[in-house]
Amino acid sequence: MALKDVIGEYAFVSKVDVSDLDASVAFYGKKLGLILDEKYHTSTWRQFRVLPRVAIGLNVHPTGVGTGGAVATLVVDDIEQASNRLQKQGVEVSKIDDVGDGVRLAFFKDPDGNSLGLRQNSPQHPKAAAVGGA
Repeated sequence: MALKDVIGEYAFVSKVDVSDLDASVAFYGKKLGLILDEKYHTSTWRQFRVLPRVAIGLNVHPTGVGTGGAVATLVVDDIEQASNRLQKQGVEVSKIDDVGDGVRLAFFKDPDGNSLGLRQNSPQHPKAAAVGGA
């Protein structure tokens, strides 16, 4: 049974705990080029649209410290191109690893040490635009 069958229509938001909301908004907006969605603006939360019905939410952690434990993975069609573009924005990206079955991963961190990933699916899997589709 699909999740949609259990809870109905849904979107995906990955919560990332941060210590400095302004610095994190600058990183996700300027360095990664994500679109800030003002509809969800609060004193402790900012949300960025990644794809239709997929978002990353930045949450000021109650202790004022980013936990560094979140991992949100962005599926891309060309991981080398994505890695190179991030590096041109000043983002340190790990080497690209083939983790088996044609899936390739690379990782980078935001200002609080939260791990973000790039994933290139194998040719047998959907292209990035089809991930999360109906």
